Amino acid sequence: MSRSERVKEEFGLKYDAKDIGAYIHKLRIAQKMSQYQLARCSGIGESVLMHTEKGSREPRLNTLLKIIDGLDMLPAEFWAEFN
Repeated sequence: MSRSERVKEEFGLKYDAKDIGAYIHKLRIAQKMSQYQLARCSGIGESVLMHTEKGSREPRLNTLLKIIDGLDMLPAEFWAEFN
């Protein structure tokens, strides 16, 4: 599947699961957090976070909002990367 086939567009934002995962990983590392720490702060399972960061699973909106909260960000700040 090509990248253009994976890209979704919702609410005027273009993204794919791999882009979201890579960005979450980048933010987590910048905050010097382990996957375990971010998963705990987010209230999600560590395996869910691992699959999300790898881009092998597209996170549900509620899961993504929990991760964004665990990163101490506002959703608008997070999605600004994808504009």
